[in-house]
Amino acid sequence: MGTPPTDDRRTTTAPATDDRFAVPLRGVAVGPETRCAHWDDPVDVIALRFGCCEVYYPCDACHDAAADHEAEPWPRDRFDEPAVRCGVCGATLSAREYLSGDSEAHRASDSRANPDDDACPRCEAPFNPGCRAHRDRYFEA
Repeated sequence: MGTPPTDDRRTTTAPATDDRFAVPLRGVAVGPETRCAHWDDPVDVIALRFGCCEVYYPCDACHDAAADHEAEPWPRDRFDEPAVRCGVCGATLSAREYLSGDSEAHRASDSRANPDDDACPRCEAPFNPGCRAHRDRYFEA
């Protein structure tokens, strides 16, 4: 169940980045909500920042296809820095925020997210819960 095909998808490879996004982002057939050629279901709306190049990619396969180096996950000692971009609202989340489902917005609204909820803590857009199975590709253990 993918998103309908559109003509608003772009492939961007190193050293260029996709100018539609406020963060440096690359990938294969990336749509405006950061779905890509590899993952394009309605819940596939995040881009992850890699530690090796500090560029956001929708998935590790996009990194492998668009980068000129091997992927390295986001380092544990930088988990408080922006490392995830929500493709729905454009918010950048720290790795800690993304991995824990915690945010100032949730604390302020008294609707603290459950770490199993897999949703943007800012706009509540659902994220793909299957990503939990391969988080080690994106975040240092």
